[in-house]
Amino acid sequence: MNTRQTQRLESYKKFLLNRNTASSTVVAYIENCVVTEDEAAKHSFHKVMVHNWPDTDIMLFDTLSDYFQTSLIPVNYTSQGEITTFYTSSLNFITKVIKFDFMFPYKRNMFNLDLLFNDRTSTDCFGSRMTVDDVVAGVVSSRLNDKMILNLSNFCTDPEFAEKKINFYKLSLLSYYKILMIRMGRDTRCLDLSNNNLSTVPVEILNFFIKGDLIEINLSNNNIPSLSELQRISSKIEKLWIEGNPLCEETDPLAYVKQIVMRFPRVTELDGVTLNRHGVMLPFFKNFLETPDRRTKMLVEKFLTLYFANYDSTRSKVSTFYDVRCTLTLNTSFTDAEDKEMFAYSSHARNILHPVKRNLVLTHNKLFRCRDAAMTVLMRLPKSEHDPTTFCVDVLKHDKKTLILVVDGIYREKSFDVNIPERYYQFRRTFVFSIYVLNSNSVYHITNEMFTVSFATKEQIENSFKTQIRNLNSLALIDPESEETEAISRAFGYLTQLKKTEVELRLKIHNWDIQSAVKEFYTEMSKNKITPDKFIQNDFEDFSDTSSLMDDDID
Repeated sequence: MNTRQTQRLESYKKFLLNRNTASSTVVAYIENCVVTEDEAAKHSFHKVMVHNWPDTDIMLFDTLSDYFQTSLIPVNYTSQGEITTFYTSSLNFITKVIKFDFMFPYKRNMFNLDLLFNDRTSTDCFGSRMTVDDVVAGVVSSRLNDKMILNLSNFCTDPEFAEKKINFYKLSLLSYYKILMIRMGRDTRCLDLSNNNLSTVPVEILNFFIKGDLIEINLSNNNIPSLSELQRISSKIEKLWIEGNPLCEETDPLAYVKQIVMRFPRVTELDGVTLNRHGVMLPFFKNFLETPDRRTKMLVEKFLTLYFANYDSTRSKVSTFYDVRCTLTLNTSFTDAEDKEMFAYSSHARNILHPVKRNLVLTHNKLFRCRDAAMTVLMRLPKSEHDPTTFCVDVLKHDKKTLILVVDGIYREKSFDVNIPERYYQFRRTFVFSIYVLNSNSVYHITNEMFTVSFATKEQIENSFKTQIRNLNSLALIDPESEETEAISRAFGYLTQLKKTEVELRLKIHNWDIQSAVKEFYTEMSKNKITPDKFIQNDFEDFSDTSSLMDDDID
């Protein structure tokens, strides 16, 4: 900036702009600053004064931005008496205010604005020579780690913004930093947008990421009200977190998972649960005796999902939930005859029907005092299959040190021998967790478990295992609806380029298991067993609109 420009800028130091003082000369100077991007456009801050504003600061910033159609990142907001003030370096905003004659409407009232042009410099505001853009770019860049995880969680309350009194009042303001966000979108693999009070999926931000390597998105702990607001972000997404939003509380769990999978066809992990490994086991979400706070509910739901999914499939993996010095007791209520038949249980358990057997003494070896001993007992119990729809869940205590969780429900033994009748059991498992902090994270380990089991009654058996659990491991549809068969047919048709009739025939043969159907297709292709007449002959036949399957843009 040359000496003449510096002198001109100094001549407008603390210049009060209003209807009377905004002459054509002043306006021409400001417009020239916008075009040349000189000192006034970068490092000068202008004081905005609003008279008699009745609402919050965020409402003010949103209203001003919408009305004047320009981005606004306020600095040093204050409200005293009848005057609300903040600073901005946006000369585009200043010119719009002048153009609109220093007035703007809100709830049928007209509000007057006064501007103190060139009131402060960036050094005055931030203690060093930097712009708002420099601060924002620094905060965003510092949140991208070497694993290509961009953590924008609690972004608007970043300590750097608080220290410099920058009101980055909503996450969508990042969309104005196009060059910065394009660079971030090119490299980011995991994007964390949690805890930002989002009411919708921030499409304007995600547009920067969907053409890059993004495969994981965290939208947890926001304010997204319904699945209709959860637009398809990209067909590449493999891991998705949505827990902690109102939509999770108001939606039936099975419908929730079903609709998420339809929107994100490649998702393999939802809210930390590996869908294509353990299936969907979420029906107990609404079965709390008394609904706890949101944080406790999310924690318990995740534990129950992971614990029982592993317990019924790869049981040895539940060992990670237990403390090394944990204790386990197993209680039964079998008769003498049943005790002999149920040796896997009776050899490790107290029996509440027998006075001697229910007395826990060390000589009976019925108290298992470490993780290895507890896992030995659990591994010797028969293979099981739990029905989560029967779960009754209660949290007796949850504070900074302890979580006490009680789960009642029904499970059955898994047997591959058709000559052995299925046994159904009623269980109660009381888990006592200890909580400690590791690297600023709360770690939960089971220190005590009381496992009680008895035969299920006839009524309990009749009312359990009525709802099939959707197991995504095989990628098969259970009792598919028309929209599901259409979606999976389109996907299979795109992969194979087979005609629609051939697609439907193959999927029906494989019971709508796309994985099995694709495997057979490629086996036949490698052996040249599929004749050319089975394939689409031109671009307009059958699946003419399959381009949507490749569309990574936001719907």
